[in-house]
Amino acid sequence: MKVIALIPYWAGYSFPEESLKQRDILTLGGHSLIDYTVRVASQVKEVDEVVIYASDDQVLNSIEDKTKCVFVQRGNDLDAREVSIEQIISRFLQVSDAEMIVLMHPKNPFLKPSTVSICIEQVQRGDFDSAFAASKARKLAWFNGEPLNYSLEEDVPGLSAIEPVLLETSSLYVFSRQLFENLKHRVGAKPYIHEIGHFEGFEVDRPDDFEIAELIVNAGLE
Repeated sequence: MKVIALIPYWAGYSFPEESLKQRDILTLGGHSLIDYTVRVASQVKEVDEVVIYASDDQVLNSIEDKTKCVFVQRGNDLDAREVSIEQIISRFLQVSDAEMIVLMHPKNPFLKPSTVSICIEQVQRGDFDSAFAASKARKLAWFNGEPLNYSLEEDVPGLSAIEPVLLETSSLYVFSRQLFENLKHRVGAKPYIHEIGHFEGFEVDRPDDFEIAELIVNAGLE
């Protein structure tokens, strides 16, 4: 089974106001965020090839060792904000012979190769149809204006008594070509959810995230 680590990059993307502009090529501790992702993917023994899927090959200037990845060009129409990740994956599969996709978004500089490897192994064994990384939050949570994991009609439970909420990191998804072609989705009905800590799951999206990541790297904690 050919396993491809797919790293999409939006060259002409119009980022939301609250997000960092051109986040993936920002330099953190001497390496761009996309370079961190290439480095992690290239250390995973199950991965046969690391692919940068972008409309502009200038992104390769932000990758230190270009031998660790290959560039596959996509149409710049996929850089539009309204384009979904499912559309990007679908277009990629039209030009790739990948049988399993390891989708990695370049926003998590502290993700471990072992986490990626475990997720791949769980899907390869056939016990699960897909996999992703998630962080556990044992906190009182609200959604759409209502409590999610407790009731306002009862005494507020202690944090140790409430059901935790699992938050997708959005930086790592593993799925087969077959699953995606059948469901047009990167997560199936029986996913393996690999829980990681807040540190490993830390994602850079807004300016304050980047400042925190800089503090972590400068302190040598990465």
